[in-house]
Amino acid sequence: MTYGILLATIREYKQAGITNLSTITNLANDMFGDWLASQGVSHLEMLDENRLCLNITGQLKEHTPSKGIEFYSRFLVISLDDITENTEAIQDVLKFYTSDGDGAYVWVVPDGYMAELTVDEQRWESEGGGYFSHESICVSNTSDIDTQCLLEVLYEDTARDNVSCEFDVPAQRSVHYRLDKLKHANGEALIAKDAPVSYKITSRDARIVVQGSRILTSGENSMFASFGTVMAWCPQ
Repeated sequence: MTYGILLATIREYKQAGITNLSTITNLANDMFGDWLASQGVSHLEMLDENRLCLNITGQLKEHTPSKGIEFYSRFLVISLDDITENTEAIQDVLKFYTSDGDGAYVWVVPDGYMAELTVDEQRWESEGGGYFSHESICVSNTSDIDTQCLLEVLYEDTARDNVSCEFDVPAQRSVHYRLDKLKHANGEALIAKDAPVSYKITSRDARIVVQGSRILTSGENSMFASFGTVMAWCPQ
């Protein structure tokens, strides 16, 4: 797919007698929306017969003038007549924008539960013999900016107070947290064992992708084990 194909298709819509700008906008987004998203473009809008607006999922850093393209902080306006002979310029100018990343700002893992280790398992773990029951979250930040995330733990038991913590995810990096290793300031475990919970992860500055994982084990040296992993759910 190329921007040349996109602009050629818009011309064909017009040649077919489709003159309503909203109709052309809807048809183009329906046809090319997934591909545009992969290019860092969230939406296409026909402004008039000769001008096309592209919303960018990023921020303008710096740029050099380009014929037929007007630069704005988070969108481009393209003159179709001026860009026809050099559609590759659209791809080139997108490099002047940062990326807000893939995914979403809010994620939820509805099913969380960490089993308490037996006395024997606690001893085996302390001796380094095995890999025992726990949960973890993995967060990917594909954007060009660092972000801070808030993890909120929502208990099913209304007698318990919900807990939370914050953590950083650098640009173009991932982080992995063993949830059983998270601690309060006093050194106690942040998340209670044998308590059904849900996890909500909110990113402040960039879109992220979140995955939740659970490993259940029993026996010395983790003799019996099952492992589950699930993508979190995002409301967007």
